Amino acid sequence: MTDKDRLPTAAILADAKEHRRQPPEDAVFNYFKAEDGEQIRFARFPASHVLEPKGTIIFLPGRTEFIEKFLEDVHIWNALGFACAAMDLRGQGMSYRPYPDRDKHYVRTFDTHIEDLKSFFDQKLVNKMPKPFILMGHSAGSHVILRFLAKYPGYAEAAITVAPMVRINAGPLPKFVTYGLPYVARHLGLGAAYIPGHTAFKEGRWGWRKKLTHDDERFCDEDFFIKEKDRRLAVGGATYKWLWEALKSCDKLNDQGVPESIETPVLMIQAGEDTIVDNKAQAAFAERMPNVKFVVVDGAMHEILKEKDEYRAEVWQAIGDFMDLKGRPVFGHEMLVPAPQPAPSKEAAEEASEDAGEDAPSA
Repeated sequence: MTDKDRLPTAAILADAKEHRRQPPEDAVFNYFKAEDGEQIRFARFPASHVLEPKGTIIFLPGRTEFIEKFLEDVHIWNALGFACAAMDLRGQGMSYRPYPDRDKHYVRTFDTHIEDLKSFFDQKLVNKMPKPFILMGHSAGSHVILRFLAKYPGYAEAAITVAPMVRINAGPLPKFVTYGLPYVARHLGLGAAYIPGHTAFKEGRWGWRKKLTHDDERFCDEDFFIKEKDRRLAVGGATYKWLWEALKSCDKLNDQGVPESIETPVLMIQAGEDTIVDNKAQAAFAERMPNVKFVVVDGAMHEILKEKDEYRAEVWQAIGDFMDLKGRPVFGHEMLVPAPQPAPSKEAAEEASEDAGEDAPSA
């Protein structure tokens, strides 16, 4: 495929970059009630200029993030003929927050994220939109997607997981410290306290925010929406409770049989210079999945979708290799679908029948 034939084109990418702080004209933002009655914010971007959309991309943002942060990619998907939808995870964005101090990132359990996504489908908020449904997330959003696919197969036809939080990168800290610190803090009544190095929200590159992207312009998008649009979009540092629940959720995701059970085709994109999530654990997880295409974007930092153009180009090349961007989406790549097995011979079938009879319980 030549550059001329590749999608998205340079013109589409440039236009999306220019308008990345503006939602499409047909965008709809609203709320739905989760199973426990709490309000979850969502958006729909129907690509109304397209007579027959090719499908719907459903975004889940990462920790601290919100729907507007990914408008650049919404514009690209719309230009390619796809409708989009998105949801703010509870505890961040404009969705329900279980702790009164909005700056503190606090969750009661990650399990509700999975159930909120199910409600997003079940309440017909997504099901009104064109199929196939392709889930797409970043970091903690990708984590939720992977757990959702394992628990609720059949809701989505494919998924794109960008820098998924399979495990948190704890650096040189041993496991007993990583788990022990939030465990002790919670039992001392400090679950809502910030973990070391985290504070209330503040603009600019500082601490862990220095490790997100090489692109200074796109880095400022999050601060722009918070400062110029709505301060309520902001969430500050992680609390001990958030960390504890994230660690437990990662354990659930890595349990024996969980990655092996995800039969939905998944594109997993790793940031080569990621220091926020654990890349080794990510690669090991991918090896256990039956239908995964694993791509490493060398040199990219954690927020690949907010990286420089050259890194984002690799992301879109990987997406184009994973699915058909020109016609109806196709995920039937040789690397995703096991080779068909030949039909057993008559002799083999008779042997299998005899074996089954030997193993059958007696009446």
